[in-house]
Amino acid sequence: MKNQNNIDKNITCSHDEEHQIWNRRQFLMTSGIASFGSVMLGGLPVSNVYGNSLSNMLPAEGDSILVLIKMFGGNDGLNMIVPTGSAAGVDEYLKLRPTIGLRKGTDFNDNHILSGYGNSDYALPQTMESIMPLWKEGKMNVIHNVGYPNQDYSHFNSINFWSTAADNDVDKRVQSGIMGRFLDQDFPSFSETPPTVPPALRIGYSTDKIFTGPGNQQMELVFNDPAEFFRLANFGKLYETDGFGDCPQGQERSFLRGLTNNTLRYSTSVTSAYGKSANKVAYPTGTFSRLAEQLAIVSRLIKGRLGTRIFLVNIDGFDTHSNQKDFHLRLLGDIAKSVKAFYDDLKVDSAQSNVSVMTYSEFGRTIKENGSVGTDHGNLSPLMMFGDGVNPGFHGKPINLYDKTLLSSTIVYYETQTSTDYRSVFQSVLKDWLCLNGELTEYTMGKNYSPLNLFKNSCTGSFNSNNNAVLVGHNPNSDNPKIVDIKFSNFQSGEVEIKIKSVNGKTLVNLYDKYVIKGSYTVPLDPVKWRLNPGEYIYELNSAGKKYLRRFIIQ
Repeated sequence: MKNQNNIDKNITCSHDEEHQIWNRRQFLMTSGIASFGSVMLGGLPVSNVYGNSLSNMLPAEGDSILVLIKMFGGNDGLNMIVPTGSAAGVDEYLKLRPTIGLRKGTDFNDNHILSGYGNSDYALPQTMESIMPLWKEGKMNVIHNVGYPNQDYSHFNSINFWSTAADNDVDKRVQSGIMGRFLDQDFPSFSETPPTVPPALRIGYSTDKIFTGPGNQQMELVFNDPAEFFRLANFGKLYETDGFGDCPQGQERSFLRGLTNNTLRYSTSVTSAYGKSANKVAYPTGTFSRLAEQLAIVSRLIKGRLGTRIFLVNIDGFDTHSNQKDFHLRLLGDIAKSVKAFYDDLKVDSAQSNVSVMTYSEFGRTIKENGSVGTDHGNLSPLMMFGDGVNPGFHGKPINLYDKTLLSSTIVYYETQTSTDYRSVFQSVLKDWLCLNGELTEYTMGKNYSPLNLFKNSCTGSFNSNNNAVLVGHNPNSDNPKIVDIKFSNFQSGEVEIKIKSVNGKTLVNLYDKYVIKGSYTVPLDPVKWRLNPGEYIYELNSAGKKYLRRFIIQ
């Protein structure tokens, strides 16, 4: 065994220096970790070159916060928002679901009817009784029939589209996430002057791209589960960095783990916020995917004024192909009890007013139960939102169980029902809750979608890091791909400068210097004209005394 260890060590150490350098650069440039650590340009930390303005752009008290609950597996919304009246098709519902259908008097009663906002034709199952007070207090809404066209019923594809707003696999939006693009606007110099607080925080590992910014920039801090968070909170690091030897591969592993510790060591701000607060109510125990524990952590971080504006927690188990009824009811009960505890916990410390919670799942289930007393992959499904700021009641058109196409199919299709595109939901959240400028909302979503009135009060101002201007991005000119079009928007009239800089901060080109009126602009950069060789550069926008910058590559 000792000889084998020596052989293994020699094999491991056979990686040469070139591999070590490439591996480190590849890790930094593709995984997004460079965004979190101390990035060096020309021997100086970027924050020293450009100033630490990003750290001063963090959310202040009163800024809206969004908590996303991802119900992975495809939630059966028909057994979550249950038809109870003839207008809702209760008779058809029970015909289609003789075994798993929920019945009044058995699975719910009059106390669970969602009344007070028009027709009282829907109810929650009894297991979700915990959130009925939120409904009655006007702090909950339901969005009917949410989905997207041309569903292919693939978990991977569906959650990928929900995360990115893409229409299909060739849509350019599929390369980055909805919230990643939003945060990219909030933090345009994220790589150059990293904040001390994570822009987004996720508990529960997932490969979706919702927080991935353009250029594969990872805008989130991820904990695989609550236990991993507690390890960071208690010990200040996640990984051991010793014992890998002195060979290049061992040094590389030690470096990467140390870098990960430092990058995830937002720990100073995270553990400080967590330690400043406490959970004031009893959370349910034993919830699936430890959902209650996840929300308890989020509550403490919010009350501790961490400054992160977007959180995502996960609950798995909604792929209910067989023996669905009791297990699905338990999952829904776990969500209801956890959300109510979360809301009450925030309310004790008067921290609930600027927090909204939104559930979503990649698709719904078939309307008719299958031969295994479950349901199969479907299309449309309702969403729920909670919080003081939500516009209560029902939104969108409910499911039409009298749809003639259901006679030959068990799926309610987006194309044949009056449906709500999930992108309309996200666009409304960005614009009316996270207060992203309307023009930037459309840019972030990739196009404009039908607005929904999901919140009581639309934003009176525009929250983003760039309250004077924004770099919208850059792309090859449509007529001449060698020319780079740099796009920006100015939110007030004033003097604007654009400079092209080397990565060590030296100004190479004074590209643009004009007084502009409020609006959007495109400035072409011809590398040949300015004698810029292929390579990596930075363009910097100066407006109203602030600097906004991005990296780009000249091919």
